[in-house]
Amino acid sequence: MSAQAMTRSQEIRLVAGRELRTYLFKKAAVITNLVLLLLTVGGIVVVGLLTGGDKEPYRLGVQADAATITALAPALEKVTASNGQPLEVRDLAGADARTALGESTPEDSRPDMVLVTGQAPALLVQETADEQVVAGVTSVLQQAVLTRSVTELGGDPGTVSTALASAVPKVTVLEPPTTDQAGFGQRYAVLQVVNILMYMVILIGGQAIAGGVVTEKGSRIVEILLACVRPTSLLAGKILGIGCAATLTTGAIAVIAAATAKVMDVLPDLDVNLDATVGWMLAWMVVGFLLYAVLFAAVASLVSRQEDLTTVTMPLILTIVVPYVLSFSMVSDPQNTLFRVLAYLPPFAPFLMPARMTIGVSSVVEQLAALGLAVVTLPLLMRLSATVYTRAVTRTGSRVPLKEVLGRRASR
Repeated sequence: MSAQAMTRSQEIRLVAGRELRTYLFKKAAVITNLVLLLLTVGGIVVVGLLTGGDKEPYRLGVQADAATITALAPALEKVTASNGQPLEVRDLAGADARTALGESTPEDSRPDMVLVTGQAPALLVQETADEQVVAGVTSVLQQAVLTRSVTELGGDPGTVSTALASAVPKVTVLEPPTTDQAGFGQRYAVLQVVNILMYMVILIGGQAIAGGVVTEKGSRIVEILLACVRPTSLLAGKILGIGCAATLTTGAIAVIAAATAKVMDVLPDLDVNLDATVGWMLAWMVVGFLLYAVLFAAVASLVSRQEDLTTVTMPLILTIVVPYVLSFSMVSDPQNTLFRVLAYLPPFAPFLMPARMTIGVSSVVEQLAALGLAVVTLPLLMRLSATVYTRAVTRTGSRVPLKEVLGRRASR
């Protein structure tokens, strides 16, 4: 079929469909995706099994008479453990504290700590005491003693408690470090997931494109393909097909991982707007992939052997790794001038802008400005890559110098 028999869009769809099917069902790709899926799901399951106990309340046994337990229980239940879980007060009246903590007591009913009331209150634990629980229980006991003493002296315990509460100074940090802000741990976890997905799509997809270009060039299959479609259509179809395949496989792994995390109950309550975060991540993933994909295809067309591919793609891989690492480094000082400037540059923006949005220091205007700059840069890179690809992809043998390809006298 001649090139004139199809429109450019038809050629691109034909090539994209071929690349999509080849990538999805290629043995190496299937094995790689299955390994990634197993590692991801397995890791989440292990985390869920190891941390499942963190979702259970901290069990505090109280050895006292019924009246004392009734009086202390409301205040004790407001205490939280160091893992954020509330206390569950259990009545151990008439039971032996050491026996209750021992191995003979079933694990699901065994208290984590026992409070023995009396003139000299005591807290018993089997191994390690939760310091936050100790501090909370101590405060409750002191408040109970204070209330009793004020009542015996004829005063009003409520008035005294209000006066004491008003005497506690409120600490206000004018410029808190990013890592000390509320919800930072959750936002940082989301940032890790977002950037790992971005990194996987761009790097794996880009290397797949480069490998495909070299394979077709080295086996001279590209000459047969160019007899049917235009070089630019072949380039565009390859990028779109592999890009869709990489996005689909990575997205599927992410969805399955999220479902597994929900089933294993390891997802925390997030204060991050996931709808906005996911939306910007998808936008940057598409733009970022296209920015790097056209360059991977261009540099790969300069060589004919897989052995030479690493040499020409290494600079591109470094330009992916550097912003990926910086996206995690910037969280300590996201408003640093250098980080803010780099976030607007197209090679850095796909990683740094989603990071700024995730940690809550970027506005929609800033995101749109950086995205617009990247979109404007994309046609220039596509034109450059198309020129290199068209002039170099049919030249087999030794590596084609980039300077020669871009020279005025380069064959067209």
